[in-house]
Amino acid sequence: MSDFVESEAEESEEEYNDDGEVVPRVTKKFVEEEDDDEEEEEENLDDQDEHVVKEELLNALYCEFINRVNEVGVDVNRAIAHPYSQALIQYVCGLGPRKGTHLLKILKQNNTRLESRTQLVTMCHMGPKVFMNCAGFLKIDTASLGDSTDSYIEVLDGSRVHPETYEWARKMAVDALEYDESAEDANPAGALEEILENPERLKDLDLDAFAEELERQGYGDKHITLYDIRAELSCRYKDLRTAYRSPNTEEIFNMLTKETPETFYIGKLIICNVTGIAHRRPQGESYDQAIRNDETGLWQCPFCQQDNFPELSEVWNHFDSGSCPGQAIGVKTRLDNGVTGFIPTKFLSDKVVKRPEERVKVGMTVHCRIMKIDIEKFSADLTCRTSDLMDRNNEWKLPKDTYYDFDAEAADHKQEEDMKRKQQRTTYIKRVIAHPSFHNINFKQAEKMMETMDQGDVIIRPSSKGENHLTVTWKVSDGIYQHVDVREEGKENAFSLGATLWINSEEFEDLDEIVARYVQPMASFARDLLNHKYYQDCNGGDRKKLEELLIKTKKEKPTFIPYFICACKELPGKFLLGYQPRGKPRIEYVTVTPEGFRYRGQIFPTVNGLFRWFKDHYQDPVPGITPSSSSRTRTPASINATPANINLADLTRAVNALPQNMTSQMFSAIAAVTGQGQNPNATPAQWASSQYGYGGSGGGSSAYHVFPTPAQQPVATPLMTPSYSYTTPSQPITTPQYHQLQASTTPQSAQAQPQPSSSSRQRQQQPKSNSHAAIDWGKMAEQWLQEKEAERRKQKQRLTPRPSPSPMIESTPMSIAGDATPLLDEMDR
Repeated sequence: MSDFVESEAEESEEEYNDDGEVVPRVTKKFVEEEDDDEEEEEENLDDQDEHVVKEELLNALYCEFINRVNEVGVDVNRAIAHPYSQALIQYVCGLGPRKGTHLLKILKQNNTRLESRTQLVTMCHMGPKVFMNCAGFLKIDTASLGDSTDSYIEVLDGSRVHPETYEWARKMAVDALEYDESAEDANPAGALEEILENPERLKDLDLDAFAEELERQGYGDKHITLYDIRAELSCRYKDLRTAYRSPNTEEIFNMLTKETPETFYIGKLIICNVTGIAHRRPQGESYDQAIRNDETGLWQCPFCQQDNFPELSEVWNHFDSGSCPGQAIGVKTRLDNGVTGFIPTKFLSDKVVKRPEERVKVGMTVHCRIMKIDIEKFSADLTCRTSDLMDRNNEWKLPKDTYYDFDAEAADHKQEEDMKRKQQRTTYIKRVIAHPSFHNINFKQAEKMMETMDQGDVIIRPSSKGENHLTVTWKVSDGIYQHVDVREEGKENAFSLGATLWINSEEFEDLDEIVARYVQPMASFARDLLNHKYYQDCNGGDRKKLEELLIKTKKEKPTFIPYFICACKELPGKFLLGYQPRGKPRIEYVTVTPEGFRYRGQIFPTVNGLFRWFKDHYQDPVPGITPSSSSRTRTPASINATPANINLADLTRAVNALPQNMTSQMFSAIAAVTGQGQNPNATPAQWASSQYGYGGSGGGSSAYHVFPTPAQQPVATPLMTPSYSYTTPSQPITTPQYHQLQASTTPQSAQAQPQPSSSSRQRQQQPKSNSHAAIDWGKMAEQWLQEKEAERRKQKQRLTPRPSPSPMIESTPMSIAGDATPLLDEMDR
């Protein structure tokens, strides 16, 4: 395009000085290139235009030409006088190539100028729709017509004002000058000429009120039109394009190198060609700094480092003759975009370089990184040090914005490094073991193989713990795999199988024994739980899902106790047992072992036995949970338990050997020490240990209740079971009666404790005794044991005995049949 513009400028230099002439020349060039389909080479408008569809690019250029031509306007008379600008007519709205060419043809045939826009209809026979579309963009230079014609010249024909709004423009001019429109001498055309000379008068007009009046008359909203008319009357056909501005240094650099700040920046890796070595000329005061080599006796030039001068005078002659190029300060290069590059000597290598010509040669291609850009001199400082090219510390990367998350980047780098270390590290040692279930695979590969295998299948693989370990992986259920560590002993070498195999403290002879005696029983037990009617998947043992299921089932059947079991993915080999006796769900673990199911420290060989015991003891305290205690707490009393560590023979001999005339205080002291390890201040009822843990199941007493501690001084031991502050459970169990002998007496200050009755279950106050009688402890203990044995026989005859309520809750006495709330599966009984 530039060549065409320069050639046309020679024909009409005065027209080219007008800014509006650039568009016609470019347009003509564009049209000519468009019509010339046989032209082989097309001018590239941009480096990326090859990626744009040609049809879309052409349509976009058409739209741009149409917008710019109509924005500037086209002088028809000038187009006739200068044929090179006639191509602009085709871009006028409403004309196009065919109508525009026809318009120019008619004007040329009549050999006349277009003096007014009305001649487009009268002389050029333009239709009404075409005229309404194009009239506003065809301008007429009314000032040049002046005295050359006798016809009326409409000044608005030289503006962007459309002919259909001429009356509004005249109305605005008359109102701005405050003329009387009803006067006989009113001249709207003269008002227009006057307002064009003084456009400041238009600023006083209330165009919004004028627009409202036009809208009321049915012309629609004309606010924008009226403001455009005022702007056009202020300056007709004002060029609205951006004024020309000289390019700055950066724009010149970008235009000449075709580089932008996004493509040419500090830190970018580039390739350049070496063009020479840069030297610094020696200075006169540095001539006397020649260096002599003591070993060879030769002199060395301090600048070019030449070291083959036998005499100092030859070094000076070297300076004077101009043969010394000077000290090498760097390497000169040229980049692909034409920018010159310079590599300082210290940036040639991480090592010290004294002679750059030994490192690089002219014409060599080197990889560099940009350190500095001088856009005024079209040069750049480069570095080709290995440390800068690798940039391990990210010193040459583009700067991040203020919102960049550097902590997340550091975490990602750390994670990548950890993953690389894990991949590089050998996770296992390949073994030479002949067994159908053995595979030399790792943890991930084993789980991948298990996806298509059946429940209970086994894979034996090397262990990451070392050469003395193997790992047995078996499938508990879909997505849940247990990995069992096997320790080897008696190995011949690192690749063979050990003579003995150990799982924890259990010894096995070979892998077949492990599969048959360890894995297969556990797989069978796990299969029984997986096939249980109350088994639920719960997304691999999700506690939250299990609790939601229990709560939902409890709401549907509030009179029953729901319970479900599911496999635990977090702890392979364990199952979650969830149940909800009251308002809050409870979840416990059931572990699959080769011997059976381990639940609450007990082993159950069958599923039915497991759940039968669970239904009978689900309210018992969970073993291993220590209740909160007080300094005054004593071992809870239990009616069903035998007093611990009572040696009846020793006790009987000790009591019979007592003199008949001993005082009650002496008797109490001796009776207290015969407990053989028990608390000397505790009663016989407090010696008993609970049959069901902390609280016991028969008496209902709890370790959380605080029993009164007797006085420390030797006083009479109570002969009755202590009285408690809660109701004795309604079990048909009697507390041993300690009957007084006829000769026994107690001190006056001692009071007998109330004793519960087995028939009435009401506590009755015993009368005070003033006698001081000795007690036959042997007979009392035998009587108590007989009663206890009779009670045990009664309990065995009951059907499904139920434990007492939780020791934390003092509830109403339980019935003989146990808890009245049935479990979920008891509905079918």
